[in-house]
Amino acid sequence: MPDETARPEVERPPLRAISERGPVSFADPGITVDDIAAVVRALESGWITTGPECDKLERELATYLGCPYVVGVSSCTAALEIALAWLDLPPGARVAVPTWTFVASAFAAVRNGATPVLVDVDPHTLNMSPASLEAALATGISAVVAVHFGGVAVDRAVHELCAAAGVPVVEDAAHAFGASDHRGRLWGEGSVGACFSFYATKNMTSGEGGALATSSEEVATFARTYRLHGLSAASWSRHLDGANGRYDCAVPGIKANLPDLLAALARSQLARFPDLQARRRTLVERYRAGLAAIPGIEVVPALPVAGAADHLQVVLLEEGTDRDRVAVALADAGVTTSVHFQPLHRFEWFRHNAEIGPGGVPVADRLAGRALSLPLHPALDVADVDRTCNALAGAVGR
Repeated sequence: MPDETARPEVERPPLRAISERGPVSFADPGITVDDIAAVVRALESGWITTGPECDKLERELATYLGCPYVVGVSSCTAALEIALAWLDLPPGARVAVPTWTFVASAFAAVRNGATPVLVDVDPHTLNMSPASLEAALATGISAVVAVHFGGVAVDRAVHELCAAAGVPVVEDAAHAFGASDHRGRLWGEGSVGACFSFYATKNMTSGEGGALATSSEEVATFARTYRLHGLSAASWSRHLDGANGRYDCAVPGIKANLPDLLAALARSQLARFPDLQARRRTLVERYRAGLAAIPGIEVVPALPVAGAADHLQVVLLEEGTDRDRVAVALADAGVTTSVHFQPLHRFEWFRHNAEIGPGGVPVADRLAGRALSLPLHPALDVADVDRTCNALAGAVGR
């Protein structure tokens, strides 16, 4: 069994050889033999729930991100819920959330007793619109969930507006592990914290899982307790030599710890993460060149962003285009696509239980039926990108 500290200089190829070309898959976890060996080591250790592997992952993530504290959790959703729980929102709290996001961004606020206030997005990035946020802040907002869509960090004006209003920010960085902005590498500096996802489709995966990165020791301590029912000591610490087995419960937390089996996979992927990101950037640049030749197609973000995590390759179809028809045509050509996202205000639950911020959400409404996500992951090669662009050109040209 290879030494757990070994870090190969060259990434081993995925188990499914890249040369075995079939359909162009939308996402691929890129599991290697090193990933499998890491999980096997965790299995053979005899300790598979949260323990030493999670501890090591937290330290390695903190080193990579350059932040003081990282707490491993079961999902980005859990990280969001914990960060908002730490704020101890008052009764009747209203939390601003971009309408262009996954439901979890808003439901984390709902689980903490708050009402989501849905704000509009920038047409070029699909991130929260600073102007729409500013209008919402003027109505009385208790917190803001800032979503870094597709791996592109929100405009720094979002942070500046919230700081001026004295409103705390929780960063939904589910798409943005490895991204950077005006603060440097994104880890929640100046906010409550950044919430990352290691779901199966993300740039780095543990299958399921996530992390909360923060500069606050108080937030980190709260998160370690809250992620395990509010207990003051986890199972691993109670089994260490010299442990007395006593622990307390000061707050009714949730079950959101990250097991060692998943942490081991994340550690293996983190070891080669810079190479994975470099591959994504190569593919995104190829996409931009190919998509520029297709009339009526707009790329999101509109301009290249140096610090983007390149999590999604989103395009906006020409207004009036039947997106479903295009997706079917691409599927017929062997290219799998997805949609990120249906705006929250179009879901039945949010229509009845959320607010829409001042000025409405006209940009989100105008673009809601035009966004289409194309395949993007390191197992692709440039031929896959070219094939996707050619298929898209044929689909929209019919």
